[in-house]
Amino acid sequence: MKWYRSLYWKIFLAIWLSSVLVILATVVIVGSMSHHERDAEVQETRARALAERMLERYEEGHELERLRRKLSRGGPGMRIVELSSNERVFDSLPKRGPGAKPVLNFELVSESGRSYRVQVGAWPQREQFGRFLGLLVSVQIVLILLVSALTSLVLTWLVVRPLKRLRLHTRALAQGDLAVRSDQKLSTRGDEIGELAREFDTMADYVERTLGASQRLMQDVSHELRAPLARLQAAAGLLEQRLGETDPLLQRLNRECGRIDRLITEILSLSRLEALEPGTDAFSVQQLVTELREDIHFQQPERRLSFDVPRSCRVRGNRQLLERALSNVFNNALKHTPAGTAIELNHAVVGGLHELRIRDHGPGVPSDSLEQLFDPFFRQRSGVDAEADGYGLGLSIARRALRILGGSIEARNHPGGGLELLIRLPQA
Repeated sequence: MKWYRSLYWKIFLAIWLSSVLVILATVVIVGSMSHHERDAEVQETRARALAERMLERYEEGHELERLRRKLSRGGPGMRIVELSSNERVFDSLPKRGPGAKPVLNFELVSESGRSYRVQVGAWPQREQFGRFLGLLVSVQIVLILLVSALTSLVLTWLVVRPLKRLRLHTRALAQGDLAVRSDQKLSTRGDEIGELAREFDTMADYVERTLGASQRLMQDVSHELRAPLARLQAAAGLLEQRLGETDPLLQRLNRECGRIDRLITEILSLSRLEALEPGTDAFSVQQLVTELREDIHFQQPERRLSFDVPRSCRVRGNRQLLERALSNVFNNALKHTPAGTAIELNHAVVGGLHELRIRDHGPGVPSDSLEQLFDPFFRQRSGVDAEADGYGLGLSIARRALRILGGSIEARNHPGGGLELLIRLPQA
């Protein structure tokens, strides 16, 4: 999962973004209102101080031309008129047009007691962006963002961590661990996450009971079928003595009895896997693969085999489980590929796990059926030998055996053709 899809970062960024938007709204609305009032007071104070200075210079007989040029270049502009004579003492204020800025008007009395009317143009205001940038780098804003970050971290810790634990429990249930339940910290919570954990436990109980009942049913039915099957085989033997081995109906009867016997054997093998202990003894995978290679060579001498497993490949667990898994994988390849094609087995260590890659050179499997290969009773017709398709239990047995060992199996079509099965096992 990519980092920006994580719930942690979504909550974290959402709280940060909302905090920044609130701060921006506060700065723009409240800050502009207070700044407008304060700016008017500051401008009037500055205008009065400037006018008093200029009148002082005027009454002392100093030249005001230099100040006039300075105000004309970048100042606010000013007009001073003596009230007693209505004479303009100083004028650098441009003519007011339709879009002229507002002008401050006030009366001023000099130290000599003479009265003047003063008009001052407004000073250029500070840009809004500059005020906003100054507020953003202030200590208050930094503190607010730090508090928002801490709040988002606490919130994500309270929500995301329990959800991750529930996800791990759900994955374990999906991988066949029917005894998994949510931990006590989750199930005893009184909020929505606690309710979700309790619902998960209820679902896990139902799944365990349902699958357990179905496994017991298959096992019981298989055992019950053994007795009538044995009677059928005994009757077929008696008929063979009367009719002879070449009778077509008798051959058909023997063939169907053999199919039923193989089906019962596979169902019992599937149901008995759960009763096997995982085991703790370490064993050599190379030795096991060598024995299976000899069995394959005995069944199909013309089959080309290329097995490359080092002596260092060792696994801890029940050796019988891995033997069943690999045997079913090889039998699946033998059934669904032509007799002259090769079967390859390569070994690698990836991420601290033994990885066995078993590839055949058959027609492969449609991509939408790859995951279904491990479902019980799913059969993919290969077109090589329709009668040898079996009952769809071989790869299902292999997956269950590998899960008990703590491993996994995955199917994919090899780019060069054929089906490739990836078996991952923890190192001893």
